[in-house]
Amino acid sequence: MRNLFSDFFSHRKLFYSLFNQAAKNITDMSALLIALVSTCTARDREPLYKQINALEEIGDDISHKIYLGLDKVFFTPFNRKDIHRLTSVLDDVADNIQEAASRMHTYALEQFIPAISEIAEYVKSSCTEIQNLVSSMAKIDDPDAMLGSCRKIGDYQNQSEKAYHRALADLFATEKDPIRLIKYSDILHSLETSVSKCKNATDVIEMIILNSK
Repeated sequence: MRNLFSDFFSHRKLFYSLFNQAAKNITDMSALLIALVSTCTARDREPLYKQINALEEIGDDISHKIYLGLDKVFFTPFNRKDIHRLTSVLDDVADNIQEAASRMHTYALEQFIPAISEIAEYVKSSCTEIQNLVSSMAKIDDPDAMLGSCRKIGDYQNQSEKAYHRALADLFATEKDPIRLIKYSDILHSLETSVSKCKNATDVIEMIILNSK
């Protein structure tokens, strides 16, 4: 019986540790994204692209470890389906941040429009809130405060969507170069999708919180 409970707490610690790593990873990626859109020259952006790509691969490795854990572990700290969903959506956030950075790299724009920086900030703020939420999941002492953080990420998503549509309208009204318009639109879409994926992660976390009450 002692071994049974020992395994349970060991596995519980394993999953929460991996989720904390995944959440920190997307926060680190979002910080690099802010640095990227704040950097003026293509040469100075190059190492930032490489760091984002490297972190995306680390995220894939973390996800793989969680999935392996699900295959091998009988006792899990919360519903297996929720573990799978949370792993998937955190990986989606990392993928979309990497996709936005990749498009910036491919398109090699000399400068970014203000909306790109604005939505990148929403990505960073959302990822930071997710990291705080994930770090609180192992011991949900204040579920109402955590649900408040979930609502905050929902607000970021709403603001990001408004900024995205506003930017598109401005581009179609003022941008004369159709190729540049496409490039800006693609980057904006990837960034806005990153915030939406953060909201998806929040939906899973919110369900976990509600089930714990």
